[in-house]
Amino acid sequence: MYQTIVQAVLSHGEETPDKMAIGFQKTQVTYGQLCSQVKAMAVRLALEYGVQKGDFVMLQGVSKPDYVVAYLAIQYLGAVSIPTDKAAKEENILDVYRYTQPRVMLTDLPITADDVNMVSLEKLYEDVAVETQEKGVEETVPPYTVPEASAAAEILFTTGTTGKPKGTMLSIGNIYASMHNTWHGVGMITEDCVLIPLPLNHSLGMRVLRTALYIGASVVIQNGFTFAKEIDNNITEFSCTGMVSVPASMELMYRQMRRHFQRIMGQLRYIEVGAGSLGYAMKKKLIEEIPNTRVVNTWGSTETGGAIFLCIPEHPDKLTSLGHPIDTVELKVIDTEGNDITEKARDIDSAGRMVLRGDMQMMGYYKMPEATAEALVDGWLYTNDIIYTDEDGYVYMLGRADDIINVGGEKVSPLEVENVAQEFEEIRECACIGIKDPDDVLGQIPVLFVVPENKEFHPELLTRFMSARVEKYKLPLRFEIIEELPRNRMQKLNRKELHRMWDEKYGK
Repeated sequence: MYQTIVQAVLSHGEETPDKMAIGFQKTQVTYGQLCSQVKAMAVRLALEYGVQKGDFVMLQGVSKPDYVVAYLAIQYLGAVSIPTDKAAKEENILDVYRYTQPRVMLTDLPITADDVNMVSLEKLYEDVAVETQEKGVEETVPPYTVPEASAAAEILFTTGTTGKPKGTMLSIGNIYASMHNTWHGVGMITEDCVLIPLPLNHSLGMRVLRTALYIGASVVIQNGFTFAKEIDNNITEFSCTGMVSVPASMELMYRQMRRHFQRIMGQLRYIEVGAGSLGYAMKKKLIEEIPNTRVVNTWGSTETGGAIFLCIPEHPDKLTSLGHPIDTVELKVIDTEGNDITEKARDIDSAGRMVLRGDMQMMGYYKMPEATAEALVDGWLYTNDIIYTDEDGYVYMLGRADDIINVGGEKVSPLEVENVAQEFEEIRECACIGIKDPDDVLGQIPVLFVVPENKEFHPELLTRFMSARVEKYKLPLRFEIIEELPRNRMQKLNRKELHRMWDEKYGK
């Protein structure tokens, strides 16, 4: 098989030149056109802007063919791509620019700083598209050389809510392994046409894009999940067979589409949901509403790519789990002393920290040797997630270590509380955190932030509902009604913001 995505795309350009590689609004780019544009942009980047093997190149993560072509051109030259959020603030962009010192930045953001070597990505792509259409590819294109597996290929900066974002360095080998894990874990096939309504600077959107192009499938790019109508139109117009989503967006689409959900989503052969775990209630709804669609919930991170997969309709008895690690990924559970307790960690009380090993794991964090040394120990990647496994090897997540609630010495998983509460008909969505017990008896108590379904919420009815399903110490003792849950750009729940909101209103 191909060793890199560029090698794969070049092959598809020769073997299936007329097949659509990228669909975007009314535009279609075939594999033949994609190859020509990538080569032409590589020439421009090399001759006009001096980009060479090993150089860093920042590029704005716009959901357009411009970005895909630029990304592949950077990889073609053996340079290192650094995607950035298309909506990032100038100060954040400049922090990354000055931190990494790229050869050039491809962007159309209104950057005003004098020390930035900036080139319009939109104009560069327009010139390349016209040039290849009129003249074809010039003979000056250097031949593509497959880099070593250990060569750096990409730096993805995390969407952290606080502190300095970490630059996760991925090698050619890391990306190759990640593509294979997604390909087989999700069950993507060459005949698929995959809708990607996610930011392309983020790990999830990037790995789906890379995997689809690697196997010669088609991708349709959409700028977010804002309108269900656009999802419907793209699925219909491009005959999409697959889609990737995040849990919050899946919940939103379910509400927006209502009686049309089955018709629209039922057209898809598969849906991957990543960047978080779907709630138990939503998993059951999907089994009922679209039983013939392969819905796969994926756990992954910027550091690992997709590593744990759960095909929901095939495993209705495992709906509260994250899924099972794909066979190329090793997983174990360790205690606070670093001992392997995988065979003993079978419930919440014996749970421990999740560590992983496989070719997909990152090289390290850019210019952060201490953080790298903490994360990568003896070949294993240490996460901050607390888990246990069952006898079949399925993984059950309790939450991040800092999120686990200690109620009188008993561990409470906020995810478990949320999954149970979410089934209550008066709740649209909810989130659980632990706060200091005001009576100073239990240490911490669970608090539930609630977004009501129809502005109706009766705490006593929810407590009665949950009492029949969880132990008493897991019941929320305080409730806070809010209009919406705080989330980051990838729609991940921001628990730190919930803590801040609580402290601001009630004090620490």
